Amino acid sequence: MKAHLVSRMWQTIRRYSRTFGYRQVPVWYGSSVAVAQQFETISKRLKFLKLFPNPYPFYDWIMGFHERWSNRAALRGPVLERTTNVVEAGVGTGYFLAQLVKNAKNATTISAVDLSPQMISAARNYLTRKNLLSSSLFFVRSDCRHLPYPDGTFDLYVSSYLFDLLNDEEIESTVMEMERVLAPDGHAILITMTTELEEVQEPVRFACRAANELYCLGYHRGRWNRIWRFLFAGYAPHCRPIALGRYLKLAPSLSIEYTKLSHVSLFPVRIYYVRKSHA
Repeated sequence: MKAHLVSRMWQTIRRYSRTFGYRQVPVWYGSSVAVAQQFETISKRLKFLKLFPNPYPFYDWIMGFHERWSNRAALRGPVLERTTNVVEAGVGTGYFLAQLVKNAKNATTISAVDLSPQMISAARNYLTRKNLLSSSLFFVRSDCRHLPYPDGTFDLYVSSYLFDLLNDEEIESTVMEMERVLAPDGHAILITMTTELEEVQEPVRFACRAANELYCLGYHRGRWNRIWRFLFAGYAPHCRPIALGRYLKLAPSLSIEYTKLSHVSLFPVRIYYVRKSHA
């Protein structure tokens, strides 16, 4: 009996060690629609410790600050030089969009899409403050699973921390919609928290796995949400580490050309450069 118990414990430990830092846990809030509804509170009634008004839009101040390294790294490369028609899916507060406008100098149209009216408004205000609004920039409220564009509209699709806040079914449908609206030979630049760490060398890989595991222990089933909600009047993180490459392989005309490893705060991030082949 004791030997059987020890054997079961050992098998459990071995399974846990294999998945340590590689787990993709479910979202705690159900769907992206619920996220859009929660974002309506950001920069409106959010207060630090429920006492002191936050003088800046919360998401851009806290989360956006840590996302800037990966956002800047994503836009380094030759893809932007060739693009003319761009869509950003999940525009958020507009920081990544501002960098896109600055770097995509040959773009004739840039469409900024988000499901949240509050995020659309925040992004528009951010670009207004940066004096980056133009007649070629369009803000569109839409679900990224059902974009209001014909097939093959864009030669560049970008998203920053969109896919890792979607549930499994939404990730698949958003990848398929991205494939649909991309033109042949079009590209995508996608930034997500990641569990795909196979080529990372030790001891960096172990540090990334440990960071992921710590994050997921708090994120899973919203275990840490009470702390976040107390500090920030109801807000809690939505993104979590995912294996986006697995979903991209489901789209027959999409191929990953290369990836980069970056970080958001202490947690690993992967930047995917994807190409759509000819039909």
